[in-house]
Amino acid sequence: MYKDNIYIKNHEELKSYGVDMGVAFDKFDDKHGLEYNERLQAEYKHWRAKQTGVPELLSAKDRQILGLVENGI
Repeated sequence: MYKDNIYIKNHEELKSYGVDMGVAFDKFDDKHGLEYNERLQAEYKHWRAKQTGVPELLSAKDRQILGLVENGI
């Protein structure tokens, strides 16, 4: 699932920031010179939700971006 996602590949770094996920994305992007990428962030949140069993990590907008709304997920 999402094997080329830079956030998933660098999960430990994101987690190490110890802040809200949105802030962690901002810090990671700033550090690595990345532009905001809503799809990659939604993929990471979906992956993380699967890892933790916490579906609340995904917003309605994230589900829409990933095409999960029409699939009833």
